[in-house]
Parts: sequence; C-alpha cells; structure tokens
Amino acid sequence: MEAILVLPDQLTEAVGPVARAIAGDPSERRVLVLESTSAWARPRHIQAIVSEVLAARRYVQSLAQQGIPASTLRCAEVRAGLRDLRTTAGIERLLLMEPASPEQLDEIRAAAAAESVELVVVPNELWLTSRGEWEAYRAGRTELRMEHWYRRVRAARGWLMEEHDGGARPIGGTWNLDADNRKRLPRGATVPQPRHFGDRSAVQRIAEEVGAFAPRAFGTVDAFRWPTSRPEALDALEAFCTERLPQFGPYEDALSSEHEYLFHSVLSGALNLGLLTPEEVCRRALAEWEARREEIPLQSIEGFIRQILGWREFMHHAYVDFRETWRSANGMEHGAELPSMYWSGDTKMSCISRVVGKVASTGYAHHIERLMLLGNFALLLEVVPQQVSDWFLEAFADAYPWVVVPNVVAMSQFADLGLITSKPYIAGGAYVSRMGDDCRSCAYDPKRSAGLDACPLTTLYWSFVDRHGALLARNPRTATQVRAWEQRSAAARAEIRARATEVRRAAEAGTL
Repeated sequence: MEAILVLPDQLTEAVGPVARAIAGDPSERRVLVLESTSAWARPRHIQAIVSEVLAARRYVQSLAQQGIPASTLRCAEVRAGLRDLRTTAGIERLLLMEPASPEQLDEIRAAAAAESVELVVVPNELWLTSRGEWEAYRAGRTELRMEHWYRRVRAARGWLMEEHDGGARPIGGTWNLDADNRKRLPRGATVPQPRHFGDRSAVQRIAEEVGAFAPRAFGTVDAFRWPTSRPEALDALEAFCTERLPQFGPYEDALSSEHEYLFHSVLSGALNLGLLTPEEVCRRALAEWEARREEIPLQSIEGFIRQILGWREFMHHAYVDFRETWRSANGMEHGAELPSMYWSGDTKMSCISRVVGKVASTGYAHHIERLMLLGNFALLLEVVPQQVSDWFLEAFADAYPWVVVPNVVAMSQFADLGLITSKPYIAGGAYVSRMGDDCRSCAYDPKRSAGLDACPLTTLYWSFVDRHGALLARNPRTATQVRAWEQRSAAARAEIRARATEVRRAAEAGTL
C-alpha cells in the first residue's frame, strides 16, 4: 500500500503530490502528516510549535472534508512511526516531497531503509526557483551575491520588466530600489494592522499539550496571531496587498516602538509552513501593483518581490550547498557568550529591550530589527556565531534552519568572511536613532562613544573597527570607517577601548 508523507512545513493543497491526489481520484492515495513529538522538544518559540501543530491538524481536517483519506502520523521518532505504518497499516511505499532541509531528508531516508519502506522523493514545488536555476547561476562564479541571483531569476520570469531598445530591462531602468526604502516613520503615522488569527481555546489547548514535551520553549502564546489554515493565509495575503503594500517600500527599514508590524506582510509563517506558495504571493502582489500603479510606488513592489524571489530563494539554495561550512564557521574568531538579555530583555538599551520583548510576545520582528539590532549587537559583542544562530532558531515563530543559518551565520555574523555577502552588517547608535524612535526613551546617548552614558552600539561599533581593522580595510565599503578610526586621537581611541571593555563586562554580567 502507498501513502503520501507530508511534513509539517509542507501543508499545501496547491502544488505537489497532494494537489495531484485532490485533482484525481481522492481514494487513490492516503495522506499522512508527520507529527514528531521529538521535534517539539527542540528549543523553539512556543508559537512556532503551536502554529505548526495547529496548522497540520487543520490541514488534515481540510483534506478529509475533500474526501482525501488523511490522518496524523504521531510518533516520537520517524523510524518508529514508519515501523507502525508498515505493521499496522500495511504501508510499504511512501511518496515524499523533498524537505526544505537536506538533513531531514537524510533522517527520513535512513528510517525508511531501516524499516524496509520504499521512499520515493519528488521535487519540492513550494519553491519558486529550481536547483537547476541555482546550479546554472553558480557555474563559473567565484562570488555568490543575492543581487546577481535576483536579477537573473527576475529577468527569466519577466517580472517588473519592460521592453527597451529591442530587449528587456527593469521597469524604470533600475533593478534595485533599496536606496529609496529607508524612510523613518513620522510620529503619529497611521499604520493598518495585519490580520490576527488563532482560536484562543485551540491555541491554548495545543500549548498545554506540547508543553509537556517542550519545557524549554521560549515566549508565550498570549499574543498568538499566525495564520494556521490556507483560507486564513489567503486572507492575510489579501490584507497586505490591499492595505499595506503601498507603504511597504518607503518604510521597509523603519524602526518603531509604537507599531509592532509597520507595513510588513508578516507572511513568513504562512510561507514557511506551505500554506501559501511564493509564486502565488508574488503574483498577487504584482497584480495589485498593476491595478494601482498610481497608488503603489515601484519601490514597494520591487522591494517585496526582491525579498521573496531574491532573498528567500537565494538563502535556501545557499543553505543546501554550504550548511556544513556554516556549522562551524567563525572566521573572525569570536568567542563571547550570548548575553542573558537575549532571553530576558533586561537591559537599559531601549532598542534591544523592546525587540526582545516583542519577540517573546509575538515570535516576530522584521528584518531590520533582526539584522541591524539583534544581529548587529551580537556581532559587535563578538559572540560565537553559532550561539547567535541557535538563539534565532529558538526565538522566532517562523524559524527553520534553512532560513536562519545562512541569514545569521553568513549574513549577520559574517562568520564565513564573505561566502555570500560582501561585508559585515555593522552600525552604531546613530543608525538606530536615524531609523526609529527607540533612542528617545533610552538611558544611553547614540552620539557618544565613550563615557557611562555612551550608547553601547556606538562604543562597540568603533571597537569592532579597531579590532578588525585589517579585515575591514581590504573592503572598499568598510575601509572608510577604518580611516575615520585611525584619524581619531590616541587618547580618544584609548577611551573608547576602555569603555568597550566595560560594556562587554556589563553585558556578560547582565547589568548593561
């Protein structure tokens, strides 16, 4: 007997083996959705576990309502689950869409071989681009950069392209409009709220159920808002396109203590679970822009498409290729421990305290909060890169290894010294002050780099330039900072070095 095995991040009815089963004879194949209690025990945000479990169970119900024989395969370990399938249900052949993380495929293959279950693996159709496209992009390249990949795959799809001199070019003549997406949100601005989903009783019930297996789970479920069914995910997509897409671009990088989500789509959870496909998300956004070109600036739709077609796909392909390198990469030889404030939010730094508190409550922070606050501070503290990556995997509701590891170890912490990105993403307090309002309520002054009231980000920024000057001087994009540091007086540099030592000690002691 044959069945389709569905992983809890492949909950799609739109593509793949399940879609074909729905289109054909519903009785031809049985669908089994994996529910591994050992996966619940891994350190994760409680909302990550709850959203995954709730979405998987609602998926099973949806398939059953369509006449598809579907059930949950609950087990502690995959091998034990396959053994039960073979002995109690007579299932000897499984059809599986390729997992997002190769190590999960290795685990399932080993379990299937051990239990004499035939495993047939088909391509994962939840991705927008193929491995063939990636391999063609990589051929002959010594540097891998997301921008080059993005231009290639965008041109291949004809998205946001126009005819020009007998060929095609990006609309407006510019591929990347990121420089236009750096506005600070005006005080008192009105921001439409994203949809909030989640049956409170169902969320609480599952939180209690998985709690026995997940005693170390980070955060709470009190502010749970994630879509956990395809109709809810489509509703969230529609709300973003109609209400927040117009202002998404200009304020994409803004920081705000008043608005948790700003104009971001907050669709990462639905995409990562498989409730939405990146193809349909991009096409729906493009259709909205086409219909409302006078209202939706090009920078908004371009920035959104770049996040999904460019960034998301690039990082997944890179993870498949370089995950083993990133497991131990630490090119700058950082050795500090991640400070306790990343779990408690207990710090006088307003920006870090606010975002850690938000992550604990919602499981979410937007990309600048992740990269330029949480990631940047850990990099400036010189924390072991894998500790930072492990925290991100634990702290966010939309976290999976394929997305976290390349973004944190390679991009945020620059641990591989430039395998997929050209420079460290570092910034001092001036950047935080320019992009948001956190500094207004902070005990530290973003303009100061020395003294007890100096912003730790500013102090550590210059300390990082000092300690890694040889590396930064070799890159034209960071050499300017090295020259600026060297032009400071010896006394000023000594004062900053001394304050940086104090900041590191205070961070370690939990008194910063």
